[in-house]
Amino acid sequence: MSRHLKSYAAPKSWTILRKVHKWILRPHPGAHELERSLPIGLLLKQLGCAQTKKETKKIINDKAVSVDGKVVKDIHYGVGFMDAISIKPSTHLRCTLDQKGRLKFINIPESETNKKICKIDNKTTTRKGKTQLNLSDGRNVLAEKKEYATGDSLLIELPSQKIIEHYQLAKGNTAFITSGRHIGTIGAIQEIKENRIWCSKDKEKVETLMKFAFVVGKNAPAIKL
Repeated sequence: MSRHLKSYAAPKSWTILRKVHKWILRPHPGAHELERSLPIGLLLKQLGCAQTKKETKKIINDKAVSVDGKVVKDIHYGVGFMDAISIKPSTHLRCTLDQKGRLKFINIPESETNKKICKIDNKTTTRKGKTQLNLSDGRNVLAEKKEYATGDSLLIELPSQKIIEHYQLAKGNTAFITSGRHIGTIGAIQEIKENRIWCSKDKEKVETLMKFAFVVGKNAPAIKL
């Protein structure tokens, strides 16, 4: 696979000047699909931390960048929705989505860099009878309890993956809409029916598919979004 792609063919979720440079970094395959993944080398340039590929490599080689508590060793490493990024000495960011579906990186307190919300995409039972939860960022977590359901979310501690909180896909909890017409909307779940869900947006109710709802807390988001 090519290590670069043409700028005009880059995902629409990237905020780049497509006609300035012909080629741009391609993220390696990983936890996030290409449409929702930005290479860390490109992010460093967008933040003004580096101007050239050589400078981005030096920052990476100096072990100055970590994602979800682990040091990044490749400028092609892809970061995506809900990832926590730390850049020495004091920059801490979380990847989220704006209302046009573009990847957005917001400043977060250092105390939140060891926390992340992941959605349960699937669950299976191991031979020893434990429940294995397959999470939205590619993680697999073993759980003693069987109360977790597909579509629920977990607040986990990084990098240990210890489960801190469990948020059900249920009325009253807060959800972030990750796709569709209302992408980027954060609101309380008002109603769930079959494969559809209704969330509050200001004083209105917005409708979307249940699969687009990413639960992020109870009365409010559990982390800064």
